[in-house]
Amino acid sequence: MSPSGPAWQILCVDDDADVLAGLQLSLRQLGEVHVARGGEAALAQLPLLDRLAVVVCDMRMPGMTGDAVLLQCRQRCPTAARILLTGYSDIEAAMRAVNQGRIFRFLTKPCPREELQQAVRDGIEQHRLIHAERELLEQTIKGCMQALVDALAMASPASFGQAQRMVDLVQRVSAECRHEAGWAAEMATMLANLGLVSLAPSLQEKVLLGLTLSLQEQLEVARAQARTWQLLLPVPRIDPVRQLLGLIEPALAGHQVREPPEILIEQAGLIRMVRRYVRLEAAGLPVLTALEQLAAMPEATAELLAALRQVLGPQADLSRQVQLAVELLRPGMVLMQPVHTRGGQLLAPAGYQVNDSFVERLLAACPELANARLAVLIPAGFSGLAPSALLIGSKDGQGA
Repeated sequence: MSPSGPAWQILCVDDDADVLAGLQLSLRQLGEVHVARGGEAALAQLPLLDRLAVVVCDMRMPGMTGDAVLLQCRQRCPTAARILLTGYSDIEAAMRAVNQGRIFRFLTKPCPREELQQAVRDGIEQHRLIHAERELLEQTIKGCMQALVDALAMASPASFGQAQRMVDLVQRVSAECRHEAGWAAEMATMLANLGLVSLAPSLQEKVLLGLTLSLQEQLEVARAQARTWQLLLPVPRIDPVRQLLGLIEPALAGHQVREPPEILIEQAGLIRMVRRYVRLEAAGLPVLTALEQLAAMPEATAELLAALRQVLGPQADLSRQVQLAVELLRPGMVLMQPVHTRGGQLLAPAGYQVNDSFVERLLAACPELANARLAVLIPAGFSGLAPSALLIGSKDGQGA
């Protein structure tokens, strides 16, 4: 974050309102200071603090003690530095908290203002360095993995087109729920279809449409997923991606070496739900019917279903479904019909989200479609085509 960007956030936790007022006054020049009276109030604020750099917490409070609060902060905001304020009688407990909870620093009360300010400055600097290193690492890994995805997308455009649709919905549903999907969830969602490229085209199509598989076909899919796991095993620093894949794919569950954190379990549930929806969509089910079927999934909580329904709201509006010439297809549009090559191979299922290279690949594989029109859905707020172009292809002749 640049010096001119938004200030880092500091969360001060104490059960005494006067102490909190003093902390806020002492630290206001170092960042954006937030206060919470007690541990429960502090934990409730964490999802709202997207630039949290330091948590300053008193040790002795009614209900949750300071070390318990900071342990929860470590699990939920691992890059934020944690500072514990404690009295002399709590020194041993504070030392245990440092060792067990990886607390950045503990300060004894009463703490001079200058010492407190310096500790917070050091905490912000540590957070900044961790944040910068993690961001660089994630960008590097994501870039390498994306290169792999792009190369393999040419081998199975249909499966990777569907994966792109899944990534888009996972990101938008997460945002609707005020969560961040994160790079690991994005990559795991895309790579969940990676094993399909080694399957026969007919079996790929059955998987993409969510059709019932025979026992032999299930074994073939499981072996394909295992090959994906082996392909990714040597790649360093992608443990969260592998853990998510193990949670998404039943065939990979036995490959997990340790219990994944709760946040990955939640993300995997969302990805499984979105994948099920996208495959119902690919099979031609209307939005509302597909949502009704999703309700039977254990992962489909009321919150996730409501968020997905909100994201998909415009897609239930048939007036936004139009017939467009292939040359007018634009990234972000969603195919409402499957596209097969002349030989019968599935090039793109219904629900496929058009990307930059789709038209070129489509015309290379199916030159006979150059003058054809395809049924597509125009996303809400879409721009890039003149209204007259959409009017020509409108499903009902009245425009989109």
